[in-house]
Amino acid sequence: MICSVYSFAVSGIEASVIRVEADVSGGLPGIDLVGYLAGEVREARERVRVAMKNSGFFIPAKRITVNLSPADERKGGTGYDLPIAMGILCACDIIPAVLTDGYGFVGELGLDGRVRGVTGILSCVYEAKQRGFHSIIIPSANLEEGALVEGIRVYGVSSLAEAARHFTDTGGTLAEPVQWNGADTETVGDFAQIRGQFLAKRAAEIAVAGMHNLLLTGPPGSGKTMLASRIPGIMPKLTFEESLELTKVYSVAGLLPADGGMMRKRPFRSPHHTATVPALAGGGRMPIPGEVSLASFGVLFLDEFPEFRRGSIEVLRQPLEEKRIHVARLNGNVEFPAKFMLVAAMNPCPCGYYPDRNRCTCTPDMIKRYKGRISRPILDRIDLCATMPGIPVQELSAGDAPSGDTSEGIRRRVECAISVQRERYKGTPYRYNSEVPGEAADRLFALDREASVLLAHYAEETGCSARGYYRLKRVARTIADLDGSTKVGNRHVTEAIGFRMEEDANVS
Repeated sequence: MICSVYSFAVSGIEASVIRVEADVSGGLPGIDLVGYLAGEVREARERVRVAMKNSGFFIPAKRITVNLSPADERKGGTGYDLPIAMGILCACDIIPAVLTDGYGFVGELGLDGRVRGVTGILSCVYEAKQRGFHSIIIPSANLEEGALVEGIRVYGVSSLAEAARHFTDTGGTLAEPVQWNGADTETVGDFAQIRGQFLAKRAAEIAVAGMHNLLLTGPPGSGKTMLASRIPGIMPKLTFEESLELTKVYSVAGLLPADGGMMRKRPFRSPHHTATVPALAGGGRMPIPGEVSLASFGVLFLDEFPEFRRGSIEVLRQPLEEKRIHVARLNGNVEFPAKFMLVAAMNPCPCGYYPDRNRCTCTPDMIKRYKGRISRPILDRIDLCATMPGIPVQELSAGDAPSGDTSEGIRRRVECAISVQRERYKGTPYRYNSEVPGEAADRLFALDREASVLLAHYAEETGCSARGYYRLKRVARTIADLDGSTKVGNRHVTEAIGFRMEEDANVS
C-alpha cells in the first residue's frame, strides 16, 4: 500500500513542498529512503525505526520504501523524521490515510519518540498556508514561532505518539494566533550621551533617513563605535512585514530567541575583522544566512574596516547594490535578503593619529597602503563619510549635561522623512531614496536649476563615476526630505558634497 504525506524543504529563507511517499510490500524486512538525500536524512531510517518501536508502534516485517519527491531537489536537515514516520504509519494502516489530507508535517525524532525542534519552521508554516494546507503539525518547541502565521491551524506535538493520537483521538496543542503589538526600539544608549561630534551625528541622521551607507573616520577613542552602536536607536520601529521577514532569517539560522517569538528590534551586527567570506555572506554545505542577512533592516557595523580581509570586504559589493545575496554551492543556489545599512569605521592611518604629527609615526607610504586596503568600488558604494576628531579633555569633563539632540528627537525627524519617501514611492518597488536607480532618480528627484548646475560642475571637476553622481543626488534628496522641502536645492547638494568630499580625501 502506498501512502503520501507532505513536508517542506527550506532553501534560503523560502520553503517548498516535499511529498513523502511510503510503500509497504513483500521482501526482505527493512526501511529504504530515496530521493536525493543528505547524510542526516539518510540516517533518519534508524532514528524513525527505533522511535516508532519505542513509541509502541508495531512495524511489520516487510520491505518499506520511502521516497521524498521531487527527486531532483536535495533534502537536508532533520525535519523529515516526523513526516517519514507518519507516512509509514499511514502505509501500515495504523493511521487512516484519508485523515492526513491537507496536513503538513515537520519535526525531528529522538530515539525515545520525542519530537524535537528544528530551524526554519516559520518558512515552512508560511509556505503551507500559501499552498492551501489547512493544518500543519510541528514540534512543541517551535509552536510560538509557527503561531506567527495566520490563516492556518498550527499544532505542536512533543512526541510521535501524540502526533498519531491527533488523528485517532485528540493530540497536539493548537497554537493561539500571535497579536502584533508593535516593534521595540533599541535602548543601547542615547545620542545625547555623545560629546561633540555634531558633524558625525548629522551624517548618521541623514544616513538613517535614507538608509544610506556611512563611513566614520577618526583616531582611537573619538567615539566611532559609541556612535555606531546608537544608530538603531534613531531608526524607525520595524513594521510587521519587516519583522516577519527578519524572523524568517533568524529562524533559518537557528538564532531565534528562546521564546521563539518575532524579532521586534532592528539588529545591530558587529562581526570581528577576522570574519571570513562565508561568515559575512552566508554559506556552508547547506547554506545558512551570514552577517549581511542577519543585519537586514538594521545595521551591519564593520569596525577597523581596513583590517578585514580584502575578499571579505569585496563580497559586500553585490549586497550593497542589490540588497540581496546569492550563495552558490554544489547542491544548488540560494538567495538571502541583505537589506542592511552599512556603517564602517576606520582610523586615518595604521597608528590612528594622522595628521597629528606629534603622535603619528606613520610614513606617507604606510598611510597610502593602509587606505588602499579599501577598494574604490567599495568606497563608491558608501554614500556618506564623516570625520570624527579626538574629543578635548575639557569637553569630556564638562559634566553630565546632554550634548545635542536625544535619540528620540532625531528618530522623530527620521520618521517624518521616511513617511515622505513612502508616499513618494507608493506603487514602486522602492522604499528609501538609497534604493532608487539612476534612471528613476532623474524622474523622481526634482532639483532646482542652481542645484543641478552645482552637481554637474562637481561631477565634472572631480571625475566621479556615474554611481557616485547618483549617490550624491540620492543623499541630497534625503537631506531635502529632512528639511521638509519638495525640491532639492543648492544647500542640500552642498551638504551632500561636503560628506562626499570627506570620502574623497580618504583615498587621495
